[in-house]
Amino acid sequence: MRPAAGATRSRTYSIEPATGRSMTLDSASLREILRGRPGAAVRHFAIMMMAVAVGALVLAAPGNSRAQTLFDLQSQIESATQALQSGGGLTDNRDGTADTSLDPNATDRSEGADEEDDDANKRRSAADEADEPRLGQFGDPSSIERDYALRTGRAISQYGYRVFRQAARAPITSGEISPDYVLGIGDELIVTYRGQTSRTVSVQVNRDGDIVLPETPPLKAVGSTLADLRERLQQITSEIMVGSRVFATVGSVRLISVSVLGEVVRPGARPVNSFATVVDAISAAGGVIRSGSLRRIELVRASGERISVDLYDYLSGAGGAATEPLQDGDRIVVPLLGPTVAVDGDVARPGIFETAPGRSSMAVTEAMKLAGGPLRPAGNRFMRISFDKEGVQSVASTDARSGTLNRSEILQVFIDRNVVGGTITVEGSVSTPGPRAIDSRGSLKVLLENLDLLSGSPYLPFAVIRSRDPSTLLPLFIPVDLVNVLSGNQDVTLSSGDRFIVLGAQDISFLSSPGVAGALSNTGGACPALASLASLTSRTRADSFISARQFLVQGGTSTRPPQNVNCPAIYDQYPNLLPLLLENITAVTGDVRRPGLYPIVQPVPLRLMLNAAGGLGRSADISRVEVTRYDAAVGAQTTTVRREVLDLTQVSLDAVMIRPGDTVRVSTRITTREQGLVTVRGEVLRPGAYDITRGERLSDLLTRAGGLTSEAYPFGAIFTRDRVRNLERQANRRTADELQKGIVSLLARQAQRSSGGSGIADAMRVVRELVSDLTAVEPYGRVVVEADPAVLTARPELDTVLEGGDEVVIPKRPNYVLIVGEVLNPGAQQFRSGLSAADYVKLAGGYTMDSDEGRAFVVLPNGAAQPTNLGSWATQDANVPPGSMLVIPRDLAPFDFLAVTSDVTRIVSSLALTAAALNAVQN
Repeated sequence: MRPAAGATRSRTYSIEPATGRSMTLDSASLREILRGRPGAAVRHFAIMMMAVAVGALVLAAPGNSRAQTLFDLQSQIESATQALQSGGGLTDNRDGTADTSLDPNATDRSEGADEEDDDANKRRSAADEADEPRLGQFGDPSSIERDYALRTGRAISQYGYRVFRQAARAPITSGEISPDYVLGIGDELIVTYRGQTSRTVSVQVNRDGDIVLPETPPLKAVGSTLADLRERLQQITSEIMVGSRVFATVGSVRLISVSVLGEVVRPGARPVNSFATVVDAISAAGGVIRSGSLRRIELVRASGERISVDLYDYLSGAGGAATEPLQDGDRIVVPLLGPTVAVDGDVARPGIFETAPGRSSMAVTEAMKLAGGPLRPAGNRFMRISFDKEGVQSVASTDARSGTLNRSEILQVFIDRNVVGGTITVEGSVSTPGPRAIDSRGSLKVLLENLDLLSGSPYLPFAVIRSRDPSTLLPLFIPVDLVNVLSGNQDVTLSSGDRFIVLGAQDISFLSSPGVAGALSNTGGACPALASLASLTSRTRADSFISARQFLVQGGTSTRPPQNVNCPAIYDQYPNLLPLLLENITAVTGDVRRPGLYPIVQPVPLRLMLNAAGGLGRSADISRVEVTRYDAAVGAQTTTVRREVLDLTQVSLDAVMIRPGDTVRVSTRITTREQGLVTVRGEVLRPGAYDITRGERLSDLLTRAGGLTSEAYPFGAIFTRDRVRNLERQANRRTADELQKGIVSLLARQAQRSSGGSGIADAMRVVRELVSDLTAVEPYGRVVVEADPAVLTARPELDTVLEGGDEVVIPKRPNYVLIVGEVLNPGAQQFRSGLSAADYVKLAGGYTMDSDEGRAFVVLPNGAAQPTNLGSWATQDANVPPGSMLVIPRDLAPFDFLAVTSDVTRIVSSLALTAAALNAVQN
């Protein structure tokens, strides 16, 4: 890119990138571009040329540094130009629409298809055979439309071809027939006699060209007009039937054959009626494809006469030769498209127009008339884009009142508002982030006229315009409610250099994350935005971000910053954006699908906030919705909290306005259905998982499971519960901690007495083993329950209320008793009715030397434990039912502080019994 030949301060500039395409502009045209709204491609060229003009002035000054600066500027501009021409042009998409990436505000006005497709010839043959439209009629843009779109920066269509989009219209066959209608073979005549004879006769022009009536000789009709035939019929009738009159009219008209050739969808011979016109025949052939001419059509009569047909006359309502009635044997020839010009911009009907027959140019006034004229009667600017002999494209100002447009030239019309346009940058949840050109209409509403700008899941209640304070030139964030903008209730003026930031769903959900909770608790942050927020929190008062703090910190969200947190890119780019959002936050909690923090710019209806949170949950109680407001009166020293309870069955969601800082809580209705399932296994008729209702009991579950089998042992039922399992795990850990502390105390006393080292060592070994057992064993969460249906019927207070996640196992009746601990032969002994605990100890070989008979206990099949005194002073023995476990603990008298180990032994024993019962059921 360089200044054109001439002085350094030349007023003409040229661009010649590596692609080889060049373009020149004079300074007046450049000013016209910047004052109006040309296409995006022209805007890019204009901006580049302005940069080179400034660089040329710098280069003229002395100094190597300035020359180097211009060289760098030239390299960057040429790179941008090459990228624009290689990938920034308009391309046709698979869906048949034009790619308007060069102009986000462009709309698709495409009206046809591209007959230049690689498969055009194949499709044309298929269309002839299948009677379907050829490529180039509708669908994709044509080659000439794509070329003009590339030059103007937005889609533009050829004028006139849309008339053929509808199905071929039937020619008019009703209404009055002109007396000048020329009769032909096949026409039907209705002849009516009145007078001496009164009757009506229907007769058809035969192949000899005659009509034959009963009272008259054959009468020649072919070639005669209807008026001439009537006159001759009356004359003959008057001679034959004195005093009679005759009336003749046309009944049904004949079919004729015409040929439609050239650039139409279905060329060939077409049968039409004798009323058909040129337009009717072309419509019957599928219409003119966009490689064909609308202004140079020829009607060739069988006699050799040639009539020129300009369909622009027909489209304008003037009629002309396009409405000329056809004759049998006529040929209609549609040639290739002639020279074209285009009118684009702020006109009523932008389009590509064909020049008149015999001309390669068009007057500007005629082009403006075809385009419907400018949108405004005054204050318009006109530019003409043309090529020189070398194919260099240039832009120059022109006058709409005079001048001509030569072949392929473009007249651009835009409204001059005396404001220099610029660019803004669009970021965030948009389809194509990057710069956007703005004109003097530069407002947010105009920018969002193309809704395709928004993509993904944009958050409309809060967007941001990053601008600059005109007085301080410091960055300024301006919150914007896009809901109001899109509805037309609000608009925001944009300035050159502004950045329009659209937040997405991920950006909003991040506000409720543990990372933000940690920053609000001043525990640091894993990204610049969180670190900036934590620093700000440490310097501000305690009630800053009060709604966010209550939802995140006081609501239980973890305040520990997660490792390797990925902050959304928009917060990395604008760290100060996060505090702005939290200052305008509204918390939505309770029974909604996505509880969280949602920023709003101004008061909005409650319906909008609930929709942002995903809507109400299935169990939401709309009769009690709490709205907590934090009010600070002007000049007040404190902030008051006010809570409103709303009944949404009586109040409209649109009538309740939610303000920034409010908290909305949707209550949950109590449901009779318990969450989770209950599983029953073992000796029941229908084992499996069952859903339960609130308050359902064990007896109800057993009844639903079909009852117990004949081999069931309800006294040994195993009932486990998740909540109890967690409590047991915590209790085991506490017991293990107490044992560890006991070791430390024992070592301290041993150091003081310095005796009994061997006994202490044994005690420490036992304790370590117990601690290891407690930390390694996984508790079952067993609850002692009564599962015998007969007992539950008699004593309903023993019937256990079920919870989700409970599991019930009904084992078979066992025939053994387990003896564990300090006996000579621990293991299982066959159950024998009437045997006592002491009897089973004898069957196990008796006690060892370390046994403590006074602390023996029995773990019953249902999980309950009870002591059984087996000492020398025992007066009675405990009942030992089948499936029980008899535990003989070790004598721990030397280690009084370790009395807790008896509890450990009981825990481990109960787990062993439960595991054995479960294993028996599974096997």
